[in-house]
Amino acid sequence: MLNPKLWAERTFGACHLQDARRTRRAVRVAAQMAANASASLPAQMQGWKEVIALYRLLDQEDVSFEALMQPHLQHTREEIVQHPVVLLLQDTTEVDLSHRLHVSGLGQVGNERGQGFFLQTMLAVVPQSRAVVGCASQEAFVRTPAPKSERRSQHRFRQDRETDGWMRLLRQGGTFPDTTSIVHVGDRGADLFDFFHASRETHTPFLVRATQNRRAQNEEEEVGYLLEQVRAWPSRQRRAFEVPPTHGRQARTTLLEISFGPMTGLPPRNEPRANKHPFPLWVIRLWEEQPPAGEEPLEWVVLTSVPTATLQEAWERGTWSGHRWVVEDSHQCLKTGCRLEQRQLQTGERFFRLLGLLSPVAVRLLQRRDLARSEPDRFACEVIDADVLTVVATQAGLDPARMTIQVFWREVARLGGYLARRRDGPAGWKTLWAGWLRVQTLLEGFHLASHLRL
Repeated sequence: MLNPKLWAERTFGACHLQDARRTRRAVRVAAQMAANASASLPAQMQGWKEVIALYRLLDQEDVSFEALMQPHLQHTREEIVQHPVVLLLQDTTEVDLSHRLHVSGLGQVGNERGQGFFLQTMLAVVPQSRAVVGCASQEAFVRTPAPKSERRSQHRFRQDRETDGWMRLLRQGGTFPDTTSIVHVGDRGADLFDFFHASRETHTPFLVRATQNRRAQNEEEEVGYLLEQVRAWPSRQRRAFEVPPTHGRQARTTLLEISFGPMTGLPPRNEPRANKHPFPLWVIRLWEEQPPAGEEPLEWVVLTSVPTATLQEAWERGTWSGHRWVVEDSHQCLKTGCRLEQRQLQTGERFFRLLGLLSPVAVRLLQRRDLARSEPDRFACEVIDADVLTVVATQAGLDPARMTIQVFWREVARLGGYLARRRDGPAGWKTLWAGWLRVQTLLEGFHLASHLRL
């Protein structure tokens, strides 16, 4: 994981690009990108000839996004079956290239005046530790604008829709052995009747945040609207909850109420494509009864096909829903950590192929954060390269033989600007990555000094 060359060989060495030289080039390029993900392409390639070779690679038809991603997807699948429970988190993001006026092959984004493409990602995460296993499926697509004369009734009969991406990725995930329980987790965009039935077809349960006030039938066989019925349920229990800080909102502690129960989702009446069979599900509602003055009360309504009969199971399902932000982090790694939107390319096809190289790099950034949180009390000398450990320990004024993994990564994060104050949370991927780049610079000087002494 820490050595970019070994990581690149494992991640891209099995790519089938119709020419072994292309595969070797992909491995070399990926290693250079992994070593400094946020640098420009010329800075990563470290030479004009290398840059030209990269552009030639990105122009090859056989070097497709799918071909570059295939080994990573396969490795992720092999890792998934090593765990008893894995969440497949799915989300959509837009890649905004509006500032690149002369890039061909893009579509509408944002307010329809911008240009770029969309990315649908399915990320595998272990729920207990929130550790990222890898990317289980991914799809980049360009928005096709609807005809100006199209009416809403005509839209309902359209065969291809953007929302179909949720079902495609779910089906691409496939099935897994009975020893591994898979749960597809989505945000409000996944609150689709077709998504529920696709989950049933693949025998993989789902868990999504509700947004549609759809028709539903309760245990008494009374038909009404789901959100209205659920909000009438009394609280079963309450727990303390730490609200993380966001832009314009400070961190705070509050009490969350919970209620849950079974319901039957009824098919939409005005949706010709929807499956016409009712769907049994469980509904969990978490909400804040008394928010602070001036604050909007917190509320989550979660729909799932995972049986939920006890309070412990209901709280667990609510926690699973909160893991959705991990896939959003992966998109931030692509945009900020790998600077996907700032790349100087001239065609959409080049961007898609570059994405096949950068997506595993973005996952690697998240997994580096997981390394900092796993086995915190283990001695760092057992897993960290001796030279790297010496550099970090010397910089921090600590004994390398006594440093634990937690202390090692804390000191790496300090080099990236992490303050490590008593009330600070764990270091995020941005500060860890900035600190790691600083470590690489110090390590280069360490090796150079050792060579000069010889």
